[in-house]
Amino acid sequence: MDVLADILSSMRLSGGVVIDAELGGPSCLVSQFTKEHCASYFTEPAHVIAYHYVRSGRIWVEVPGEPPAQAEAGCIILLPRNDQHLLYSEPGLPPVASEDLIEPGPGGEPARIRLQGDGDQTMLYCGFLGSSSPENALIQCLPRMMLIRTGDSSTQDWLESSLRFAAGQLSGAAPSVVARLTELLFGEAVRRYIGGLPEGEGGWLAGLRDPGVARALSIIHSRYAEALDVTGLAREVGMSRSAFADRFTALTGEAPMRYCARWRMRMAANMLRDGRASSTNIAYDVGFNSEAAFTRAFKREYGDPPGIWRRRLNPTGNGAGDAPATPSAAAAITAERIAVCSSLDGTRIAWSDMGEGFPLLQPAVWFHQIEEDRASVAWEHWVSAALRDRRLIRTDLRGVGRSDPDPPRWTFDALLEDFIAVVDASGVDRFDLLGLSHGSLVALAYAARHPARVRTMMLYGGYAAGFEVRGDPEEIERRRSLLNMGRIYRDGGREVFGRMLGALYWPDARGDMIDWFNERLGTIMGLNESLQDVFRSLDLRGELGAIAAGTLIAHSRGDRIIPHACAREMARLIPGAQLLSCDSENHMLLADEPAWPDFARALQGFLAGQEHKKEAGAEAPAVDIR
Repeated sequence: MDVLADILSSMRLSGGVVIDAELGGPSCLVSQFTKEHCASYFTEPAHVIAYHYVRSGRIWVEVPGEPPAQAEAGCIILLPRNDQHLLYSEPGLPPVASEDLIEPGPGGEPARIRLQGDGDQTMLYCGFLGSSSPENALIQCLPRMMLIRTGDSSTQDWLESSLRFAAGQLSGAAPSVVARLTELLFGEAVRRYIGGLPEGEGGWLAGLRDPGVARALSIIHSRYAEALDVTGLAREVGMSRSAFADRFTALTGEAPMRYCARWRMRMAANMLRDGRASSTNIAYDVGFNSEAAFTRAFKREYGDPPGIWRRRLNPTGNGAGDAPATPSAAAAITAERIAVCSSLDGTRIAWSDMGEGFPLLQPAVWFHQIEEDRASVAWEHWVSAALRDRRLIRTDLRGVGRSDPDPPRWTFDALLEDFIAVVDASGVDRFDLLGLSHGSLVALAYAARHPARVRTMMLYGGYAAGFEVRGDPEEIERRRSLLNMGRIYRDGGREVFGRMLGALYWPDARGDMIDWFNERLGTIMGLNESLQDVFRSLDLRGELGAIAAGTLIAHSRGDRIIPHACAREMARLIPGAQLLSCDSENHMLLADEPAWPDFARALQGFLAGQEHKKEAGAEAPAVDIR
């Protein structure tokens, strides 16, 4: 099975040739396809991919901030994210907007650009592809500009004849043919790009070149309705379970079961978008035994149950059999911008921005990743609660997720600098803080050192002083034992260490939660000692008196990782702080335990009360302390 072809098909690409350009003499055009260009041919897509095919001559192409490249006859210039770009015959010429030069084509043919002048002539076919799928993992993995040299004459003949046909069919009766040809064009460009990647580069794309991972991807794509598991996939590709899981995660950026779940939901979303089947039938088509289970999984991924999601795509439709939905609506539903910024030492830090309202920022935690949280059994309920009527900004820890995997240093100052870089990149002036587990330390330090920036702070499972500073001999011995065990099991028997560590963090965990924790073992084993070194002797207690933000400190009474006494100490040292003790033994509350609904209500009430207090001058309502 061709995995890349399957991925391209799921993107629902369509488009065609829209401009036939002939440029003679000195010229410099600034170009970018707009909504108006797309509107002439189909509903505005979720993503636009621009391309040029050089039929003859040569031309320079440049995306601002990137080095220019020269394209010659037979080259494909691909702009996966439709960035504005320059096309010029020689550097230094003043740019002219290409849209000012476009003339209607005769008899329904593509629009034309004709520039006459002395010197060499360059002929181009220019066009775009639209993807109706809100998922864009492939697009985000590609560079801003790709220059594909086709090489042999037979490939050039195929591309040019195909594009000529597509141009001729633009206003005819064969849109499906045009869509297929443009998909093949994009696929050819991506294949050549992947084929030219140096060994060890390419991230997720490199998985398509790895025999074992490519085979696993093929199985997941073709058998998404089956009850696949990591052990079975590893057996089918001829690898050990741990080696397969590590290899798959390293190359694709996602654990195997997370990728499988996302692909299954993408197939379901495409079926819903097509409107030919009910959500009940789709649930069984993608492998669920009940519609209720499918609805929960779909809502975790897309933010709404299937029926509401489809109605939002097509507000005038009536369910199965409706006309295809507008892709722009789907993009809005799942709108989440993932970006990367640079910390003070140059480490690249990934961060996520979604939702609307007053900003709530969450410093990084080692056992979460921004791309997985929305559908994670450990974090989905936390994200949903934090996102309610707010703009939520989260960040990957250095060394985790889409942040740089091998940062130059592990210090608390570096972690705080990472968060400051995200604050600056997000452009927010004043915000609320959500500090979870060791992320509370970054939240505390930032709130104490930048009191004017933080309106409200909520902490759960946090502490202000490391375990060596706290000085409990029993806790020190337990943590040192865990460090030694981590070293022993680093290269083998990870599940043994994972079960022991998981029993401390989430003693009430069952089923999916245990599977999730085991999938994160690679990150756990890699960062356990580094983070212990950062936090073991850290002491922020002397700074807590400078915190001006309204603060709610919540903690599980039976927490086996961070003692409940740490919460009481912070509540005593932070002016006006409120303490909420939860009846749980889990370090972070799980969605199915009785304490979660009570805590979620307390969180919403606290944030609403603080907003009223800060903006209207009234007293905040008291938080129920139990």
